[in-house]
Order: sequence, then C-alpha cells, then structure tokens
Amino acid sequence: MSTSVVSDSIPLQERLRLKKIGNEMYNDYTTESIKETASFTRTNKNQPIEITSKKPVGRFRQVVDVKNKRPHDPRFDPLCGKLNQDLFQKSYSFLDSYKENELETLRKEVRKAKNKERKGDLQVCILYVTETLHSISMLQQKVNLLAQEIKQKKKSDRLQNALTERKRQEREAVMNGKNPFYMKRKEKKNVELQIKFQELEESGNLVKFMAKKRKKNSNKDHRWLPRKRI
Repeated sequence: MSTSVVSDSIPLQERLRLKKIGNEMYNDYTTESIKETASFTRTNKNQPIEITSKKPVGRFRQVVDVKNKRPHDPRFDPLCGKLNQDLFQKSYSFLDSYKENELETLRKEVRKAKNKERKGDLQVCILYVTETLHSISMLQQKVNLLAQEIKQKKKSDRLQNALTERKRQEREAVMNGKNPFYMKRKEKKNVELQIKFQELEESGNLVKFMAKKRKKNSNKDHRWLPRKRI
C-alpha cells in the first residue's frame, strides 16, 4: 500500500494535529541545539575551547589557538643590513665567467644541431625534422636569453663602477674643502647616457643610433608645422 493511500485514509483534523506536534518537536530541538552551542562560547579569545563531554575527544585536535606565522625573508628586511653593491659584485664575480662559458657551449650546440640538420638525409622522417627544428629553436632561445642577461649585467656593472668613481671624486673634493654634493636623479641619468654612448661607440652602432634618433625627433617636429588646407 502506498504512502498517499495511507495519508488519504487519515482524517484531515488528525493530520493537522500530527503536523502541529511535529513542528513543536522540531522547534524544541533547534532551541536546545542553540542553547547548547551558546553555552560553549568563550569570554576571551585566548581561552581554551570548551567541548561538551557528550562527544568523544579526538586524538588530534587544536587545544589552544595559535596565531598564523608570517613568512620572513631576511634578504628584504632592512634590519638585517644594507646591500653593499661593490662587495656583492666582487664576491660573485666568478659567475660571469661561468655564464660566458655556458653561452659559448650553447652556441656550439646550436651550430652542431644546424650542421646535423643540413647533413641529414632527405628521406628522414618528418617527426625527426620537426623535433630537430624545435631543439634548435629552444637552444637559440636559451642563447638569446643568456646573452641578454650577460649584456644587462655588464651594463649594470659599468653604471655601478661609474657611480662609485663619481662618489670617490666627490669624497676627495669634500676633503679638499668643497661642499658636499649629493647626486640627483638627473645627474644619474646623465651618467647612464654617457655609458650608453660609450657602448654604442665601441660596438660601432653610434652613427646608426644618432641617425635614427634624428629621424624620430624630425617626425615629432613635423606634427607642429602648419599644413595646407584642402
């Protein structure tokens, strides 16, 4: 016999009475649960948690709340000292020679891979050719990244050496009676430009760079010239 048939056989008043009793029992249960939960509230946040004795105690549980520890990196903490750029460069200068050797090794591997591809048989499978081209591309990308890193390191070293020399000259001038001079951002920018022009002159690209610069400035000036009305 289905549930709907049984419920239909019960009079309406009896069903309403049972529904009312069920609601009252549910309300009493929820009220007791709320009271039980409220009875275990803590007056102090550092007070241990009070757990009802009706529940079994777990083997692993947090008795006292511990504040989360924040990670601490001493490299970025000003209390751990100030970075000495000159000492840092002298201490790790051996890494530059390692990078130079690694760059030369990678270039040899690129040339070897290219020669192997040229000497390959015409009947080699497409998969092998694809893998070879991918290998060459990855090696070339690694060479470019390492070369760029070495170039940037040399540029940074030249700038640091120039600034160190400038500070040394200023210290000597102060010892001779000159007022102290503190380099501003504009003076530092001028030192960077001098180093950049020296690098361009050494690489033979100074003329090309100046021509490109003049063309760019000329295009900027043309924007402000009067135009013929149509």
